[in-house]
This record gives sequence, C-alpha cells and structure tokens, in this order.
Amino acid sequence: MNKKIIPIFIIVAGILIVGALLFINQGKIREMTSGKASADAIANEAIKYINENLIAPGVVASLVNVTDTGSVYKIHLKVEQEGNSLGEFDSYVTKDGELLFPEGYDMKQSLAQENNETPAEVPKTDTPDVKLFVMSFCPFGNQAEDTMLPVYNLLKDKVNWSIHYIVADNNGTISSLHGQAEVDEDQREECILKESGMDKWWQFVAYVNANCGSDGVCWQEAATNAGVDVSTINNCVSSQGLSLLKDEAAASNEAGVSGSPTLIINGVESESVYQYGKPQAYLDAICSAFNSAPAECSQQLAALNTTSSGGSCGQ
Repeated sequence: MNKKIIPIFIIVAGILIVGALLFINQGKIREMTSGKASADAIANEAIKYINENLIAPGVVASLVNVTDTGSVYKIHLKVEQEGNSLGEFDSYVTKDGELLFPEGYDMKQSLAQENNETPAEVPKTDTPDVKLFVMSFCPFGNQAEDTMLPVYNLLKDKVNWSIHYIVADNNGTISSLHGQAEVDEDQREECILKESGMDKWWQFVAYVNANCGSDGVCWQEAATNAGVDVSTINNCVSSQGLSLLKDEAAASNEAGVSGSPTLIINGVESESVYQYGKPQAYLDAICSAFNSAPAECSQQLAALNTTSSGGSCGQ
C-alpha cells in the first residue's frame, strides 16, 4: 500500500493530547476494507491502530459505535485515562482504507496533497532563513534534528538558523504532547540556545537524542559533553523557562505550525523535512533558496540510519 498522510486529533481538556501527520502503512485496514469486512471489524482495527501508535501513554481509546455514511465509516470513540473519561470524538475511515481523519478535517485539502499538487515555490535570498519546529521528545523531530546536524555543520553562518518548540499555552500553563517531561526538556534546550548558542545546542541535542531516551534522564551528562554548565541551565529554567516557552507557543501559532518536525525555508514549508536520514535532501532544499549558492552546496552528504520513513507528532 502507498504511504498516506493520516492526521488524527484527540482533544483532551483543551490540550491536543494526541495527533499526527504520519506517513504510515495502514495496510491492515485497507486489506479489510478491500475484503469487505464488516464496519465493526474495520472500526475496531482503526481503534487498535490508534491505541498502539497514536495515543499518549496511559490513555485508551475504545469504540462506541460505527456508522456507514455511504462514502466513509464514521467512528465514534471515547477516550479514557485510568478509568476517567476524557471525552468522546469522531474519526473517519474511507472505504478504501487509506484515510483516517478527524471531525472537521478538510478532506479536499488532504486529497489535493495526495494528488501531488505543486507546492509553493521557495523565494531565493542571499542568506536563507531556515526555521525548524520540533518537540524535544518527538521521535520524528529527533530524527529531523539528527538529519539536519550535518547540514548545519556544513553551512553554519551562511544560513539564518532558528529552532522553535511546539507547545500549547493554555492561559499561562504550558503543555506539550509528550507530557511534563517534554516541557522540562524544551525549557532546558531553549535555555541552552539562549545562553550558550546554537553550536552548543546542537551538541547537547545530539547527545540527548542518542543516549537519553524519551525522558531526558541523562541531560546533565549531555550538558557536560557539550561544555555547558548545568547550574546555568537550571538558573535559566527557573527564571526564564516559562517565558521562553510562552514565546515559543506564540511563534508556532503565528507560523501556523502544529506538527513536529516542520521545516520552513524563506517563509515556505518544505516537505523535505520528512526525508529522515537523508541530509542531502535537506541540503538541497536549503541550497535551492540561495540567490547564489555557496561552494558547500556542491558537497554530497552521506545518508544516516533511521527508524522511520516519515511522519510527525501533532500538537
């Protein structure tokens, strides 16, 4: 089966607990729909997929009912955490099994994307502006960081780089898709950017991605490895962490970004970011935005090992 963009958004207490723009193989559901399995069987398979791949730890989705609307199956599901209801939501599965999308989602827009409509052209500048939006514990965002690192090392000050964190600001309370541990890590990484600069940030993040797991437990080792003082990070988090992440929430909202990773080059979103493990794709996308590409753009970057072919975490 061809890989498809499959967004799911489950909103809990005003926070997007789970959501994704994922390039995934939904072969099982397609196999069932093409084999004319019952609506209940297809809905249960979709719920199984949500629980195994898209939902936050400790949160469980279950089927309430499924309705055959004629063109799609409407799946009504409830979401609970430790026996406490977090709400009921509608999602949909097309009868070819290739789309799973949320209530209110613009299906026409998705189909246009799948039909490979021509993306907006990236304008050229003397110094391209490159913005990478991530969540610190999103595995896709981490792979984008790892893929971008050799490009950053190659181009350095020939590009105007900026890193942004995708968080939600709910009346002054900051939240993130992967919980408080991710908020804490976002603050640490923001503080390293602010206090120690981007070179140190890349060293720190590369170490965390490779060694610290999904909770950043070895972040102090990462700081030492990058030559960053741990107390400086802690002091910054205590005094400025919340303010920095409020600014990040505003930046993401202004840019219309909710998926980690998102790459914006000279104001235009680049799909190259989903080519994890292929720094050459990132380099080509950025180099195409120069009025006059520097000599570094002629270099060839080796591919990396990755665990995913594409996708993103959605706030």
